[in-house]
Formats: sequence, structure tokens, C-alpha cells
Amino acid sequence: MIPELLKLFYVFFKVGLMGFGGGYAMLSMIMTESQQFGITLAQLADLNALDMVVPGPIAINAATYVGYLSSGFWGALAATVGVSLPSFLLVSLAMHFLIKFRDNKIMNGFLMGVKPAAVGLIASAALTIASGVLLHEGASLSNIFADPLGTVSLFLLGIFAVTALANIKFNINPILLTLLAGVAGAVWSAVT
Repeated sequence: MIPELLKLFYVFFKVGLMGFGGGYAMLSMIMTESQQFGITLAQLADLNALDMVVPGPIAINAATYVGYLSSGFWGALAATVGVSLPSFLLVSLAMHFLIKFRDNKIMNGFLMGVKPAAVGLIASAALTIASGVLLHEGASLSNIFADPLGTVSLFLLGIFAVTALANIKFNINPILLTLLAGVAGAVWSAVT
């Protein structure tokens, strides 16, 4: 049990240390690293749904969730401390040197390069989660052009489109949209 806890701590410490761009950018790393603990894409999709109704940052919620699925309470604790510790250490260190490096061209260039990479990682995580959620079981993105109706669940795609439109165009609260989507999914499951 101790080796598994140390592995969880190490893996999530590494994710926390290298996770530039915030929680959603870290999500693609968490997805990749979670596979070594036997976590499936469906379980990670469940995490994404739970994250909309559970308070807290996605990276910490994801680490706690993966740790718990892997090794129970102690695994959740090891993964949560692992993903959180680098931020505490780095922010403390950064505050010490903030004034010195504020106008440093190399540092500003580094951050300029990291920002689009973070957006790319967020897009990667979104596409990975979308393929696990919107596609019929066993279907892959490569089948989408050959057989779109046999690949994509139109009901789930509809929920996705309505939710995205309602949030982007009409600025409807994401928590309300999540709860309404959950009700729609429960009703759909009950009638089919």
C-alpha cells in the first residue's frame, strides 16, 4: 500500500509542478497519468460532470478522485497533497523573486509561449472528454466522418450544443445548466 501511495504522491506532484495554465490545462496530464492507476476514460468523464457540482479547483478534485479510486482515503490524501504542494512551494518562491523578474524579457517570453500551450492542453482535454461522452460506446473519432449517426449520440450532442449556446450566448449560470442537463439525462434514461 505504501508504494502505491508514494507513486500517487509522486505522479501528482509532477502534475502539479509541470501544470502550467491552471487546472483545465492540467487535466490532459491528469488523464494521461491516471491510466497507470487503472482509471478509465469513463471514470474521468464522470469526474468532469462531478466537478461542475463539487466545489474546488479541478486539478485538486481530479487528484483526489483518482487517488480515491486507486487507493481509497489515503490515496486521495496522497494525490491531493502531491498536486497541491508544488503550488505552495512555487508561489512562495515566486513571491520572493517577483520584483526582480517582473521586467525580464526571457521570463515574459517564456510565459508568452506557455499561454498558447495551456490553451492547447485545455482543448486536448476537452476533445478527449468529449469523445468519451458524446460518442456511442466503442466508437472512435476516426469513425465520425464515415458513420456520424452511428458514432455520435444525437441526444448527448444536443445537450452539449444547448448547454454551450446557453452559456456562451445567454450567459446562463453553468451550475444551473449542469443541473438541468443532469435532469434531462435522468429523464432520457428513464424513458429509453
